[in-house]
Amino acid sequence: MKDRKRRVELYSFYDHTGMERHLERMAGKGWFLEKIENNFWHYRRLQPQKLRYFVTYFPKAGELDPEPSEEQKTFYDFCGHTGWKLAASSAQLQIFYNENPDPVPIATDPQLELDTLGRSARRSFIPVYGIFLAVSLLFACMFVSELKSDPVGLLADATGLHMGFVFCLLLVFCVSELGGYFSWYVKARKAAVRGEFLETVSHIRLTKAVLALMLLSFLFWLFSRVSAGPLWSRSITVIICAYMACILFLGGVIKVFLRKRGVSSGANRMSVLAVTFLVSMIFFTALIHTGVQIAGNSRNPDREDAAARNASFSSYMEEPPLEIGDLTEASPTLYVTSRTASDSLILGRFELSVQPRTGDYGLPHMEYTVTQIKAPLLYDFCRKTLLRDAVRSHGETGSFDELKDPASWGAQKAYQFTGKDRERMNWYLLCYPNRIVQIWFSWTPSERQKETVGERLS
Repeated sequence: MKDRKRRVELYSFYDHTGMERHLERMAGKGWFLEKIENNFWHYRRLQPQKLRYFVTYFPKAGELDPEPSEEQKTFYDFCGHTGWKLAASSAQLQIFYNENPDPVPIATDPQLELDTLGRSARRSFIPVYGIFLAVSLLFACMFVSELKSDPVGLLADATGLHMGFVFCLLLVFCVSELGGYFSWYVKARKAAVRGEFLETVSHIRLTKAVLALMLLSFLFWLFSRVSAGPLWSRSITVIICAYMACILFLGGVIKVFLRKRGVSSGANRMSVLAVTFLVSMIFFTALIHTGVQIAGNSRNPDREDAAARNASFSSYMEEPPLEIGDLTEASPTLYVTSRTASDSLILGRFELSVQPRTGDYGLPHMEYTVTQIKAPLLYDFCRKTLLRDAVRSHGETGSFDELKDPASWGAQKAYQFTGKDRERMNWYLLCYPNRIVQIWFSWTPSERQKETVGERLS
């Protein structure tokens, strides 16, 4: 049976009532709070007992302080005279316990205690969460804007989808934390005028829900990146995850180690920054080395796992499924080809544009986008959205009309764009099983060319 355990407690900075009740329940189960380090609360097993806890704040304390200040030590001595002993502290948070079931309270003036908490919040909690709120609001607005303008493209971008979703969750969390604090603070100030202490309200369920959704979003991104795509993409993903883990682990370990050795807070902070810089340099060196290695391997495709290359649209970046030379006799040297690819667990997208190198638009040229639907429930949504967005891109001046002969493209359904003067343009949307293709030609394709498109892109 373990005698010690660590937990991450998700109580709000100001939720002293929630923390006190939680610690009293833990003591009743035989777990006594020993210390708080790197956001982990360390518990030691003892005989179950009824303890009273009190959470207060010391505005001038800092996370990197090597030892309590003289003012803090005086406060600890004052609490000790009435039976209150320090259980743990973390920056401004100070947690005391008392074995007396009905102890003399540490705080007797609600106005003074509220002012102390308010000063502590203004030094750390409010500025930090205020910055997070502003950043998350900005990126959440950008995410919603992109979701409205190009939802299919966003759903095919695992990184963009993950980051946007996380910023939306962070926005909800910051609004909840800051809103909850200010709402409670206003009520607590009114209660303090009457000489009363006001208990805080916990938002721990919301915090757990937000963190669970963030974890699911991260797993979605991680599996999207490592389950498909070329070697360089998977390698970069692994390096990024290793980098973030090293930064978090080493930063926390060094911070605690130096603080225990009595190193000043300024020197401690500079040491953590130096280690972060060093690890970042190692990370970028590894990233560059990996890129060089993969660039060398890419000259010999046999050295890369063929199954991984064909598992996603990222492989199309090296070998597009349809090129201008497959449809015309024009030399590829006359063209500039641009390609983009993105993948997620639910959608994949590949875009290719072939334009004349010399600007001679008398030469045949084309563009196409292939959207692969990996989640069948999204097929109709993607089809309708792509049709709608294509019309919007032309200023609502035309429409896509369904063709009667989709079989010539080897498709289940085929649509052709018709301009405002009812002139048919060489712009098509083709529906295949699990794939939707948008393709534009500078010429009218022949039946043989339509058949080739169906063979290559379906």
